[in-house]
Amino acid sequence: MSLAIIPRHELIRKATHLSSSLIPLLYWYVLDRDIMLKGTIFLASGFLLAEYLRFHLSSGAKIFFKIFGPALRSHEQIRLTGASYLFTSSVLTIFLFPRNIAVPALLILAISDTVAALVGIPFGRHRFLVKSLEGSTAFLVATVIILWFFIPGELYLVLITSCVLTITEAFPLQVDDNFLIPLLAGLMLSIPGWL
Repeated sequence: MSLAIIPRHELIRKATHLSSSLIPLLYWYVLDRDIMLKGTIFLASGFLLAEYLRFHLSSGAKIFFKIFGPALRSHEQIRLTGASYLFTSSVLTIFLFPRNIAVPALLILAISDTVAALVGIPFGRHRFLVKSLEGSTAFLVATVIILWFFIPGELYLVLITSCVLTITEAFPLQVDDNFLIPLLAGLMLSIPGWL
């Protein structure tokens, strides 16, 4: 098995997803909260405007599908794309939580979700809720590593948060996980007394 058996559109999606890790990395190492908020609001607004135009103008739809069509999943033909949810959740996560919580929450979305797909699609053989056990295990391991980097010594918090996020990512919810995962991670990491 190899990346060669992962459909091209999924590789495009996951490369884009992984590139979103630039948001938390820039926030952690380079830019302050005000600049990050303005930047993510700009990105989210751009994607939401593109979504509006594709749903309301035939020419907008043609341009949208020409640019993003190869990376879209079937359900995204008729509702918001994962990218719109991702950038919207980035805005909310940076706005609602302090940097030491927002950064790992956004890295989990960018990295753990990507790793889960890269493992689960080619190697997934056993079901876990609506995902594969192999992909979910990869999500769990990546999340533990990310959280341990930011909150070393808090093994209980790291494991509980990682397990809850892994189950949430694999559960058949109506809310897009690109929106839910960083916000849930932020909430869990904000529980008083844990940090």
